Amino acid sequence: MHSIQLRLSAALVAMLVAALAYLSFQTTKRAEALLLPEVEHKAETVARSVGALMQRALEVGVPMGEMRGLDGYLSRILAGNPEFSAVSISDPAGQRLYGAGLDADAAVSAVRAPIGSGTPPQAYAVVSLDPAFVQSVIYKMWIDLAIVTVVTALVALELLYISFGAGLYGAIEGVESRVYAIGHSDLRPHTPVDSRSEFGKLATLIDQRLSGLNQRFSALRSLVAERGQASAQQALKGLQQKFHLGETAAPEALSVIAIRAPLFVFMFAEELTRPFLPIYIERLASPIPGLSPELVISLPMVVFLAIVALTQPVLGGLTERYGRRPSLLWGAVLGALGYCGAAFAPDLVSLTLARALSAVGFALVFVGAQGFVIDNTTAGQRARGMAVFIGAILVAGLCGPPIGGIIADRLGMEIAFLVAGAMAGLSLLLALLCIPRTPGHQPSGPPIRARDFGATFRSPKLVALFFCCAMPAKILLVAVCFFLMPLHMKDIGQDQAAIGRMLMIYPLIMVLLVPSFASLADRWNRRVAFVAAGGAIAGLGSLLVMIDASSLVVLGAMLASLGIGQAISIAPQSALVGEFGKMLQEPIGDGPLYGIFRLVERTGNALGPVIAGFLLGLYGFQTAVVIIGALVIAGALIFAMGASGVQGRTKKTSSHRIGGQPA
Repeated sequence: MHSIQLRLSAALVAMLVAALAYLSFQTTKRAEALLLPEVEHKAETVARSVGALMQRALEVGVPMGEMRGLDGYLSRILAGNPEFSAVSISDPAGQRLYGAGLDADAAVSAVRAPIGSGTPPQAYAVVSLDPAFVQSVIYKMWIDLAIVTVVTALVALELLYISFGAGLYGAIEGVESRVYAIGHSDLRPHTPVDSRSEFGKLATLIDQRLSGLNQRFSALRSLVAERGQASAQQALKGLQQKFHLGETAAPEALSVIAIRAPLFVFMFAEELTRPFLPIYIERLASPIPGLSPELVISLPMVVFLAIVALTQPVLGGLTERYGRRPSLLWGAVLGALGYCGAAFAPDLVSLTLARALSAVGFALVFVGAQGFVIDNTTAGQRARGMAVFIGAILVAGLCGPPIGGIIADRLGMEIAFLVAGAMAGLSLLLALLCIPRTPGHQPSGPPIRARDFGATFRSPKLVALFFCCAMPAKILLVAVCFFLMPLHMKDIGQDQAAIGRMLMIYPLIMVLLVPSFASLADRWNRRVAFVAAGGAIAGLGSLLVMIDASSLVVLGAMLASLGIGQAISIAPQSALVGEFGKMLQEPIGDGPLYGIFRLVERTGNALGPVIAGFLLGLYGFQTAVVIIGALVIAGALIFAMGASGVQGRTKKTSSHRIGGQPA
């Protein structure tokens, strides 16, 4: 993105954030003014209710000092109302007779209801307010509003791609590419852009000037050639080499922008389910003989990830044959049906079937979008095209979990699934509007053949890379981040909104750090070291859980370490696939090689919940995380020892291949 786009995006986001900040301030100010009276009103209701119960006991002859079980009753009331610090019965002198919790010191923070008809009454039902409750609610509201503001800003940037479209976006990009080229002594004509906007008119005007200049240069070169003036020809040749006169600029990869909006919205739908999916499964799960409850919870997730892993090689050829657009449309339809089915699933079997349907839709959208980028870019444009593809996935991974957690916490998990279904439906509409109709064509050949597996797995370096680094990284990610963490945070009393905020850490770090580490790995030419170090850091971060498994700071640090480790390794890891592939005794194409690599990665995704559920049932959360982290460390060390002698020879663009998906 160049300066005009950056400034336009920054201006729009700044205005949006300023407006949201003002609305957030007014919202919290109004909420604070309304919340305390509401809490006091609830306390009055509870106090009167307790007082009425005591009054009936007194009327039937139970002495005030001989009421049994009253402390337990008041404790249950206190446990169900976190806004109270104490619920008690006190005599007229203020001496507590029964109760639970700590009474307030100040009378203003307590509500009293008289018990008995005399004057003074025989006792008082006292409900003490927790002074920290309102501040806690406002604090959480500020956090949620801040997250909503950040997510809204990111979504707004994505909407720029929709509002600009290929026309206006292409015109802005066209003007900037022309200005950049002229500033770098490149005077070649460019591919025409849509001239309906002001940017398009400016680009067309620049094209006319450049075309006129090149025509005059061609005429001058022809005239000099006719006259046979060698010195003049040499001078013109020097001008041509310096300013690229008489040549044609390569077309820009602008059409791939069309895929970003529907892809982002669909991936956003799936990411919405991350904070609450294991908890939702746990609620529907029923015992299966021979399986632990934790392993049963993992089954719908395993089915989803296994279908995604196993169908992608097959769907690649189908989307190529029948067209990328129909694949995206059908994927969005199946995804929407799956999410809505999950919302109304009565049991684990129905939920698993719904998730299987969503998995087929997810695979269709993923493969179709990736194929669309490949179809509409040349080899020289592929890295930039894939950046659009990966960027949509990473930003969806950053935005989805916190919003999904807030929706599930405020409205319920079923509503969150329905919202995900609505987002999948919106991606269908965007695909209809944005994706051009292009005919399918017969695939050039099977994406992966049996002999490709044999040739790949005969390479010790590729085997070590695949099974000691790539697969363990995905197992760690899915097992800890998407399975164990939501269940554990629920067990320690955190709500879905808090889980969503926690799961935001990993994609945020990935978005911020992946480009920097990819550049460093290329510059220093130490990809093996980066891959091994990234795996070791991610694994060592998991060991932090031994400090205190109930501390949110420790859990956040663990996810941050996971993000840092995978940000270090993910791009060099993809580059090493191509580098090691060139050393094969029986060479295979990049397509099959990376297809096998992705298949191994996604198999790790599918194994993550199984391994996590098995270990969770046997040893509990803390030990399960430590075991998985130790296995990742061991894999990184084995890979480092086996591949330490390899010198990176990959071109700079190879590190920006398809790697970078968050899940």
